[in-house]
Amino acid sequence: MTTIKIGTHKEVGPMSSIFGNAEARVLDQSLLVGNMEQTISMLKQSTGLSFSTVQRVVEKFVDRGFMKPTRKIANAQAYVFNVDNDLHEMIEWATKYQLTRTD
Repeated sequence: MTTIKIGTHKEVGPMSSIFGNAEARVLDQSLLVGNMEQTISMLKQSTGLSFSTVQRVVEKFVDRGFMKPTRKIANAQAYVFNVDNDLHEMIEWATKYQLTRTD
């Protein structure tokens, strides 16, 4: 698991504020993009993670049903977050938790 240096819980997304790892950084993007298609390169740019780290996380999320591949955009595979499953509830819980923190 990759640990990422992050700011305070008020400066990062809800999952990153709790877990602070690469998986959390990618999950936080689901709040911003919803079910809009994203490529590995797009997620790399928006999270600040390396291409290989994002690729590993996306593969893990596809296996677990958090994301699914859609179509090829040029030579890049596009993916969408599966916001219709339990992922949405988990992100919503993390957001509420983040907003109630006082530290």
